Amino acid sequence: MGNVNQGYFDRIRYILRNIHFDDETITEPEGWKSDEVELERSKTYHGIFQQFSNSLKFVDDGASYINTVRQLYGINERIKLIREERNPKTDVWEQTYFGFLDLSTWESQEGKISVKFNSGGMEQAIKARDSDKVEIDRITTFDGYPVDSLQPITIEVDGREIFLKSEYKVKPEENRVELNNSTTAGNTRGSTVGVPLNLFSKSHENAQSVLPGGNVGDNSWDRTAPGEVSNMFFAVSDRKRTLHIKFTIKFTPAFLDFNDVTNFRFWLRFAHYKDSNDFNVRENKMLFSSDSYSYLDNKTFSISFDQVINIEAGDSLALVFDQNYDGRDGHGSRLNMLVRDIVCNDFTIEEDSFVEKSTTKGILIYELCDRLLTICTNQKNSLRSNLLGRTDLGYNFDGKWSLMGFTHGFWIRGFDKNSPTDEAAKVENLFKPLSTSFKENYESLNAVLAVGIGIEKEGNKDVLRIEEQSFFYNRNVTVRLPNQVKKVKRNEAPDSYFSSLETGYDKGGDYDEAMGLDEPNAKSNFTTVINGLKNTFSKVSKFRADSYGFEFARRKPVTLNNTEDTSYDNDIWFNDLKRGPNNVFLQRKWQDDFAKLPTGIFSPTTAFNLRLSPFNIMLRHGWFFGAGFDKYQDEFVRYSSSTANSKLTTQLIGKPEYAENGVVQNAELDKARFVCEEIEFEHVCDYDVMKQINGTTMINGVPVKNIYGLIEFVNEFNQVEKGFLLNLKPTGEGKFKVIKFNN
Repeated sequence: MGNVNQGYFDRIRYILRNIHFDDETITEPEGWKSDEVELERSKTYHGIFQQFSNSLKFVDDGASYINTVRQLYGINERIKLIREERNPKTDVWEQTYFGFLDLSTWESQEGKISVKFNSGGMEQAIKARDSDKVEIDRITTFDGYPVDSLQPITIEVDGREIFLKSEYKVKPEENRVELNNSTTAGNTRGSTVGVPLNLFSKSHENAQSVLPGGNVGDNSWDRTAPGEVSNMFFAVSDRKRTLHIKFTIKFTPAFLDFNDVTNFRFWLRFAHYKDSNDFNVRENKMLFSSDSYSYLDNKTFSISFDQVINIEAGDSLALVFDQNYDGRDGHGSRLNMLVRDIVCNDFTIEEDSFVEKSTTKGILIYELCDRLLTICTNQKNSLRSNLLGRTDLGYNFDGKWSLMGFTHGFWIRGFDKNSPTDEAAKVENLFKPLSTSFKENYESLNAVLAVGIGIEKEGNKDVLRIEEQSFFYNRNVTVRLPNQVKKVKRNEAPDSYFSSLETGYDKGGDYDEAMGLDEPNAKSNFTTVINGLKNTFSKVSKFRADSYGFEFARRKPVTLNNTEDTSYDNDIWFNDLKRGPNNVFLQRKWQDDFAKLPTGIFSPTTAFNLRLSPFNIMLRHGWFFGAGFDKYQDEFVRYSSSTANSKLTTQLIGKPEYAENGVVQNAELDKARFVCEEIEFEHVCDYDVMKQINGTTMINGVPVKNIYGLIEFVNEFNQVEKGFLLNLKPTGEGKFKVIKFNN
């Protein structure tokens, strides 16, 4: 790689390698003088990867080797192409790069074999499979190689206290009911009909609309007949609850027929039933009653109600009109009433609801990434990460995000793939495993935790490195170019200026249940000082972090809902965890990370995943998108909109306090590591330069590839300058492209 003394043809050699044959040093491929390995920083992963020119044609022994492998083993077979160069000082052969031949591109013409080659190995395997969904509990790779069985962790869930509010209205077109009775034997006759409450906003699973016009017989003067579900606004509570119920109702009774009636009474009754099968009366609250025809007929009445009602599991509630009368003996008595102009538009049920703690299965972040990597690439134990690694995995310390866990709706609800199918009850096991793809996983981790990815070599083995994105922009000088650079060209980097920011989650804050607006972990938008172009910095996760959605899923456990699908079942949740007793993991609460109790959210003491809020996500990426704010340090990043609760205010320990709908001054963001200026130049890439480029430096006890550090060079003004590598074409004059370091 680099300039080679063309007078010596034994300074560079090519070797083909395949597991079925011995290595073969081959005749120089045609085009070797112009072959090139280009180093390119990935805009997606932020690591630096090799790109190949694919310019070689193989002849003689090289062509024969490739043809033999192809004919015997087909296009999936791997042939490694190794390029070696003699060390100019020791004359020892040293590998300068290697790649893999893509036999699906094989061409033969006049005895010459042309085959494209690429970085192969792990990078190629990931590219081929990164979008394929994976059931993480599978025990084989995509290619059928064995994978260790999944060993999920146990997460203890204390439970999220949730404010529930269900609201009812009476529709204008349904604002009347009739109560009709008749008898010819002088008997007592009565009827009950529900106030036609229409469910307008539903938080409670047991809340329902009343069916209009349901006239039910009840001849008891104490109104103790069993209730009917059609008249109930809250039917069969799933657990013990304390409900705050408020309303004001106006109504006008009118008599359509009042014939041969001796005793009569009309009620507005709040009925509390027990026994989910029989609906026997637990308690009646008589809110209004009268036995006077003249007092009632075509008069308007208004009744207010504001009480706390304690109910047990299986209880139900109704608001009903009743009438009862005795018929005159031997006459055809009739009593038909119309209750019209019913207005009840402020009927609410409020509850500070809580469900006792439970457990869910989960998987920690290192195991999730490692498992996806193994399934995609067939390579076990190929993940390296000080950020995600833990002491029990052999790392020296628990990484910053090492205790981040993941679970999904089915696990949260208590489903298990080993649960038996109840054929007698015709109940099948609905469980589906947690499923995601390498791409979806990375994009979610990058969005929320600001991670990056690179591929490194350990001997002949590829390993994947996941670290904070800033790891791949190390502020130490690791490459020093010895000569003054030539043909310098500078330009703005418009892709690094952002006029708006979008952070958070695809899902969250929008529920069938109410009170989604209290959930902060949805999606937020911000504006910046940049107005000369339109470019959005978008970091939005497919995985969820909303504690409300998590809790709503938890409240539909398999024990009570084993035949019911929910909208949460296949969703994946971040779980910000800490170690608990007996190998159980606990959800982190505000005391673990914040200087004081968060405000602007209901029950902050039971909330979790608050470190993962959209504003805190935005701050984690500040050093990157802030590159364009170099000249605008006194300006601000400003909140513009959100799909959920933007009033949450948090203060991480040692940090300023911020509201989700607040602002942050550009100067308060973590210092940008580069400015938006790209520099292109030429500098010879001889053996010594490439030794630096391909080398590694120990920084704070951690090995860092030199290409992730700063390149120091003497610029066109004879001044020392630094930048992060974006692209390098090392052959010929050596062409560099860097982005300017922010000193």
